[in-house]
Amino acid sequence: MVNNSFANESIRCSVTDCKFHHCDKNYCSLGTITVGTHETDPKECQCVDCESFKAKNEGLA
Repeated sequence: MVNNSFANESIRCSVTDCKFHHCDKNYCSLGTITVGTHETDPKECQCVDCESFKAKNEGLA
């Protein structure tokens, strides 16, 4: 069970479709996240990804 009532104020996040997004604040509820890239030579913000992302509805059927 995910506890997304904790707001980690060190990790700002506006992705409300993420399972770990805080219930009503723009923060992540995880203690740490993993950031990665899908590019071999990233030069722009769009090239970087939050690898800790999980869709809110992931695992529901």
